Amino acid sequence: MSENYLEFFGLSENPFKLTPDVKFYYFSKYHELAIEHLRYFYNSKDAFAVIIGEPGVGKTITIRKFIDEIKDKVEIAYILFPNLSPEELFLAILEDLKIEIPRDVTKNKLFSILRDFLIEKRKEGKEVIIIIDEAQNLPNITLEELRIISNLETEEEKLVKILLVGQKELLDKINSPDLKQLRQRITIIEQIPPLDFEETKKYVLFKIHKANGNIDITEKAFKELHKFSHGYPRLINQIMERALMSAFVNNEKQISKNHIVHAAKSLNLESKNKKSYKFITILSVFTIFVILGLLLSFIWLQSKKENNKNIELKTNKENLNNKNNSLPKLNNSPANAGFYVVYFAADNNLDNILKLKKEIESKINKEIYITKLKNGLYALFTYYNDKAKAVQDLKSFKEKTGMEDIFLVRKSKVPEIVSY
Repeated sequence: MSENYLEFFGLSENPFKLTPDVKFYYFSKYHELAIEHLRYFYNSKDAFAVIIGEPGVGKTITIRKFIDEIKDKVEIAYILFPNLSPEELFLAILEDLKIEIPRDVTKNKLFSILRDFLIEKRKEGKEVIIIIDEAQNLPNITLEELRIISNLETEEEKLVKILLVGQKELLDKINSPDLKQLRQRITIIEQIPPLDFEETKKYVLFKIHKANGNIDITEKAFKELHKFSHGYPRLINQIMERALMSAFVNNEKQISKNHIVHAAKSLNLESKNKKSYKFITILSVFTIFVILGLLLSFIWLQSKKENNKNIELKTNKENLNNKNNSLPKLNNSPANAGFYVVYFAADNNLDNILKLKKEIESKINKEIYITKLKNGLYALFTYYNDKAKAVQDLKSFKEKTGMEDIFLVRKSKVPEIVSY
């Protein structure tokens, strides 16, 4: 059936096949930048380079494109499944370079064999590059082994280059404290992101052109394609191949939005908007519950705090009002028929009162005093001879401090000031 749909659209071959084909390699701005960095890496004296990208973003075909450009000038060890111990990786490298491995040989001897091979290839004018794909799966101890391999050199130059290719977890690994020495050796790190909408359109049209085709695709179809693929070339290929088949079955030459949606659903894919909506909905519900919980907790705590405060202040007021005679006479103060005393707060802890005293004084710009009641409470106060002035300042104190429980009482004696 695939031959029929290719003929139907005038395609010489399948432009969206999943197997990497460098002939169909599309140079997006990010893929082109990655290739440029790899070319620089090849021509430099750097020992390490790293390519980072999520699955399906085009890392493997980028590496194959790079290899295709330099294949006649290099020897390459390409390790694809690198979840290996240091010894296993070392043997895999030697095998991929087609180096004969003697039986019962020590590791030091293997290093010597590899070094001799590298020197021989350098004499032939060839570079040796070790490429580790899916390198995020390498244990740290094996990554450290690669650093040791990179130490193989002559007096003039490095003998081997190592290219690590992997997902973002690889970046986390090489930035970990355990691999500090390895990180210092890495001078090139390039990340390949998914394609944006315009690059997605260019990618599809480029591939169709390379297959000698000319297919009409609507703008809405391209928008749906980008929504469902999220710009990942692998998903773009899968969706487009099925969309072509869908159009062929319906004998339609134009690829419409419906063809893309049908293809994406057959692959069990969700659009970016739908995922975003689901995420936002879940996040919104979660946020509402969190905010509601915090709000209820805040209200409960404030209510409890206010209740405790009211009880304490009520007790303090009663103590202050009922214990007039317990307030000693101020030393050296003149006898007076009456004083107007403003009380700010009371506490049984002197440290708390001293701290609160400083806070209140900074707000009202006036010195206040501490007295001690017979019940052990320390009280903050100031006093006046003039009632009008006391009332005026009381209002001002409440505004400046935000303390609504400040109150004024008339006393026959000024409370004794406590020294501290």
